[in-house]
Amino acid sequence: MEIGYFVILDNLYPEHVVVENGATIAARSTVLAHDEARAYTKGEEARVATTRIKEGAFVGVHCVVLPGVTVGREAIVGAGSVVTKDVPDGGVVAGVPAREVPSKQ
Repeated sequence: MEIGYFVILDNLYPEHVVVENGATIAARSTVLAHDEARAYTKGEEARVATTRIKEGAFVGVHCVVLPGVTVGREAIVGAGSVVTKDVPDGGVVAGVPAREVPSKQ
């Protein structure tokens, strides 16, 4: 596992962030396990969910991975992406929100 500089692994619930062997999270990325937006705006409970970066996955520089998302084995998340949904094993996503990048054949 490799964690770049200035990476944030959820400051309130770090125990809900799982980074597996061989995964890389590049500099200035944030991996969240909680969302308090509705707690602040609507008085609802905060959402807490396990976020997982699986074996061999790569999260590019300055990404945000939202609570409850799984980045699959050997998946790639392009720099600057906001990952709102699970990324399948071997998938490549990029953008805001992150979407699948078609492979060139």
